[in-house]
Amino acid sequence: MDKLFSLDELLIRIGSHPESSNFWAILVIKSEDMISTVADLEDTLEIFIESAIAVISGEHGATELIAQVKNADQEYLLLWQLETWDITDWQSFDALRSSLDKGEKGGLILLTEQSTHSLMHYCPNLASWLGAKVFYFEKDAELLTAEESKLRLAALQEWAKTSNDEVIKLAENLQLPHDPEYAEWLILLNRGDLLEQQR
Repeated sequence: MDKLFSLDELLIRIGSHPESSNFWAILVIKSEDMISTVADLEDTLEIFIESAIAVISGEHGATELIAQVKNADQEYLLLWQLETWDITDWQSFDALRSSLDKGEKGGLILLTEQSTHSLMHYCPNLASWLGAKVFYFEKDAELLTAEESKLRLAALQEWAKTSNDEVIKLAENLQLPHDPEYAEWLILLNRGDLLEQQR
């Protein structure tokens, strides 16, 4: 399980995925941070993917959640409030997992550590489909300082033998390589808006 230390890091992971519209992942969040993280994600992702986000609650069980997923017009979904599910709900979720694989849709399943364990245990097929895309989100962890960002940008410039301005120009001309380092580069330059154009 990888640790993410900021929303920017999450956006880098999403933006570097070759088929970002169908990128599904689990985000493991401390229960006390869940509500504020959902609000932050909704606001940030709407700007990043330039599309409306559907926030879908699982509080009424797996069948109701899947019905809402099927009826959602939005291209990106946030699924949460799965903590009260029993074994039957998890097994139903696993059986209906194909509803998440829509091609044009993507999203995040927001879980606590306990509900992540339940998904892994009772949803073997879904867990296999998601693979390694399980990220532990440290909401208030220290972000990169200005000096650390500067050093990272210098390392990226040395790695690619390219300047910051040249990377922006490549992105604007839709010629940016698909390496995840370039997505990180644009985020560090506060030009994450250019990532959407690369898809």
